[in-house]
Amino acid sequence: MNETIPTLPSDERVMRFKDLVLKKNDVSDILYAKALSDGEHQFLHSLGLCLLYKNTNSLFLLDEPETHFNPDWRSKLISRLRDCFKHAGSNVQREVLITTHTPFLISDSTPEQVLVFDKSDGIVRVNRPDYNTLGASINKITMKTFGKWETIGGFAHQKLTVLKQRFEAGRASFSDADKHALIDEINQQLGDSVEKVLLIKTILDSMEEGKG
Repeated sequence: MNETIPTLPSDERVMRFKDLVLKKNDVSDILYAKALSDGEHQFLHSLGLCLLYKNTNSLFLLDEPETHFNPDWRSKLISRLRDCFKHAGSNVQREVLITTHTPFLISDSTPEQVLVFDKSDGIVRVNRPDYNTLGASINKITMKTFGKWETIGGFAHQKLTVLKQRFEAGRASFSDADKHALIDEINQQLGDSVEKVLLIKTILDSMEEGKG
C-alpha cells in the first residue's frame, strides 16, 4: 500500500487524452488546453469545479486560486465565483473557504468573512480585521492586513531612500537652486507615488522654512 504506483509513458497507456479542445466565444480558431497559460488553466479548474458541484452540498477549498491571474482577473474573482452559484439550488448547503495573499479578494469581502493569520515566535494567531474591508482600497488592505506600508517596489524604494538621504545630508547647506535640482532629479528617476510626493513636500517645506 505504501508503494508508488508506476506511471507509464503516455504512448504506452491503454487509454489517454490526446487533445482537449475548447471552444471560446467569438474565437473561430481551434483552442487546445495545452496552449493555455497557467492562469487560464487555474481559472478553468477553480470555476469549473464550482460550476460542476454548485447543486451539491459541498465545501469548496480554494488555495490561492488567483496565484497566476493578472490584476484584472484577481479583482473580478469573487464576482466570478458568485456568478457560478447565482442559479444554484436554494436548498443546497454550500461553503467556500479561500486562502489568499491578494488584497483584491479581501476588498470584496466583509470583515466577518475574513480571518487574518499571523505567525510569530512559532505561535499562530487568528484575528478579524479591525476595519471595514468591503470596498477598502488595495493600498489600505496592503498596509493594514499585510503590514506592507510601502506602495512601491523594493528596488524603487531603495533609490528613493538614497535620494532622501542626500537631501538630509545637505539640507543645511543646499541652496534653493540645489533643492529644485534635486526635485527635478527625483521626478526624472521615479514615477508617481505617495512616497515621492511626501519627499518632494519635505523638500519644498524646507525651502519655506528658510524664507521664514
